[in-house]
This record gives sequence, C-alpha cells and structure tokens, in this order.
Amino acid sequence: MRIVKENLLTRDYIWNNDSKSTLVADGPTRNRFDRFNGNCMLHIINLYDCFVDKLNIEQAHKIESLIQNELPLETRSEITVLQWLKGKHAQIFSLEAV
Repeated sequence: MRIVKENLLTRDYIWNNDSKSTLVADGPTRNRFDRFNGNCMLHIINLYDCFVDKLNIEQAHKIESLIQNELPLETRSEITVLQWLKGKHAQIFSLEAV
C-alpha cells in the first residue's frame, strides 16, 4: 500500500514542490533525511513498505511516531534511517518475544 500525504498523523510538515523528488524505486540514498519534511517522511515510510511488503496505515503511523520521537537528532542519511527502522521492526509490528 502506498502511503500518501493524507495518511500522515502530523499536518505541519514542510512540503517541497520540486519535481526532483526521489522515487521509491530508486531506493534509499545518502541524501540527508529531514524529519520535518513531509516528502522525506513519505519517502522513508514507503521505502520501508517496500522492505516489508504489507504495511498498513497503523504501522505507517507507528513509523512516523518512532521517527518523530525516537530517531536520534543527528543528521542522518535515508540509508541510515532505513537501517534504524529495520532495527525497530518488532515495535512497528507490535511483536513480543515469547
């Protein structure tokens, strides 16, 4: 499922209207990830969806919340953020160890 602007929890992102936005098919890049930019947020959530191939809206909201609240503040590339999210897989899918 492709996550779109209307699916996000936060409504006060900065949005770029340039035509140079990176496509999900291009994969993650070393470009700077900006948690306050709506295009960056959508791009990283949809990249993660390509990784797991079955993301729903609730899980997309969980990713958005994790990024906003737990991602360290240091500037990070899309690749680094995606790797960090892969480490949060259990939290995103509410999996518990038995």
